[in-house]
Amino acid sequence: PEGPLRKLYVVHLDLKGAPPRMYFLKALFRLIAAAGANAILVEYEDMFPFEGVLQNASARNAYSRKEILQMLGYAQECGLEVIPLVQTFGHLEFILKLQEFRHFRELSAFPQEICPSNPDTFSVLVQELIRQVMSLHPTTRWLHIGCDEVFHLAACGRCTGRHMNGRLLFAEHVARVAQFVRSEFVGVTPLMWDDMLRHWSSTDLAESGLGELVEPVVWVYAENIARLLPHYVWHMYGRVFPHVWVASAFKGAYGETALVPDLRRHSENNLAWLRIMRTTKIVQFRGMVLTGWSRYDHFAVLCELLPVSVPSLLLNLLLVLHPRWPKLQAIRLWMQALSCPPTVTPDESFVSDPFQWHLGACSFPGSNLFSAVGSYVALQARAMTLYADLTERHGWLTMYNVRHNFSSPWRLLEAHVSVQRLLRELTAFRNSTAHIMTQYFDQFAVDEWLEQKVDPLAEKMASLENFAQNLIARDTWPRRPLS
Repeated sequence: PEGPLRKLYVVHLDLKGAPPRMYFLKALFRLIAAAGANAILVEYEDMFPFEGVLQNASARNAYSRKEILQMLGYAQECGLEVIPLVQTFGHLEFILKLQEFRHFRELSAFPQEICPSNPDTFSVLVQELIRQVMSLHPTTRWLHIGCDEVFHLAACGRCTGRHMNGRLLFAEHVARVAQFVRSEFVGVTPLMWDDMLRHWSSTDLAESGLGELVEPVVWVYAENIARLLPHYVWHMYGRVFPHVWVASAFKGAYGETALVPDLRRHSENNLAWLRIMRTTKIVQFRGMVLTGWSRYDHFAVLCELLPVSVPSLLLNLLLVLHPRWPKLQAIRLWMQALSCPPTVTPDESFVSDPFQWHLGACSFPGSNLFSAVGSYVALQARAMTLYADLTERHGWLTMYNVRHNFSSPWRLLEAHVSVQRLLRELTAFRNSTAHIMTQYFDQFAVDEWLEQKVDPLAEKMASLENFAQNLIARDTWPRRPLS
C-alpha cells in the first residue's frame, strides 16, 4: 500500500452484547485483509469467557474459549495481527453494574469508572481482567488498555482524601496499569485512547512519565479534525511519545440509534486523517485504527450492525490505503470488492445518497441484511408519517378524539385500512428479517434489534388500529360539550 505510513491498518471489532457468528467473521477477515488491513483490535467487553472471580462479568451468550481461538485462527490465516482491548479505568459498566463489583465504583450511583484509590481495584479487578484476556493472546505485541472518557475523577471520598487532582490520579493509575502490562507480558506495548491527555499542559504530560509507558491512540470522528486537535496537541505528543496512533471511524460515530453508516461523513473523516498524517511531521505515526462501535456504551441500544457496515469499512480502508489514487479509482475497486453488478453506480460524492441503499444489490457478506435495513428505513418513514398524519395533522384520530370516543366512522375507514396494511407489512418484515439476521448473530442479538427497531413501530400501528376500531364501532354520539 501507498501512503504516509506502511504501518498497522487496524479494524476495530466492538463485540459488546452482539457477537457476530464465526463464519461471518471468517468471511469479513478475508475481505478486509484483501483490502489491505493487517490487524484487528478486538474489544470483547462482556463477550469474553471470564472465569473464577470474574465469571459473572461475561454475558450469558459470551463466546467460548474455543470460539475465540477459532476467531484468532481465522485472523492468523488472513495475516491479521490481533490486538486485544481491555478497559481498565472507565467504560467498565459490564462489571461495575453487578452487585459483587459495585464497591469498586468511583461513585456508587454510576457504574462507569473504577476508583483508582481503592487498593483492591488494581489487584483484584484490573490485573485479573488483563491476565484472563492475555491468556488467549500470548503472542500479541500490543494491548489496548482503554482509559477513554473517565468522566468521574477524584470524586469519591477515598480519592479526595488523597488531596490529588484528577490529572495526577489518572496518570498514576494509567502508569500502574502500563507498568504491570510491560512487566507481566514482556514485549507487549500498552496502547490507550488519548482523550483524557489532550487538554493537559506539555509539562504535565512530560512529568507524568506516560511517554515511556504507553502509545496514545488519538481518536476524532468529526470531519474537521483540526478544530478538535489544534496543532499544539501534536507538538506536545511529538515531544513526549516516540510513537502515536490515530483512530477514525467506519461506523458507530454519528448517532446512538443509527442504522447504516453515513458514507459521506465517514469518508470525509478518514480522508481528513490522511491529510493530518501527511502534513504533521513532528509525530511518528505507528498506525491507524478504523473504529466500529456497536453501542455508545454498555447500556446503550445497538447502533449500526457490523454486516450492514461492510461497505463503509471497505470504502474507508481503500481510501486510507491508497491516498494517491483518484477517488473514482478507489470507488471502482470498492465496487469490485463488494461484488456489485455493473448496474450499481454510486454517487462519487455521496451527497445525494450518503447511505447508498442500492448496494443491497451487491453480494458482499451482509448484503441481504443491508437490503433488509433499507426496507426497514422505508417502512419506518411510512409508519411515522402515517402516525403523525392521523394523530396530529388530520382531525379525526387525535388524542382528543380518542379520549372522548368522538369521531366520524366514515372519515376513519380509509385510515383504518392503511394502518392494517402497514401492520401486516411490519409483521412480514419482522419474520423475514429475523431469518436473515440469524445468519450473522445469535438469537439474543436478533431479538434485541427487532425489539428496538421493529416492535415500537408495530406497537404504534396497533394502538392506532385499536383507537380506530373503537371509534368506528360507535353509532351514536353525545351533545357537546364533551367534557
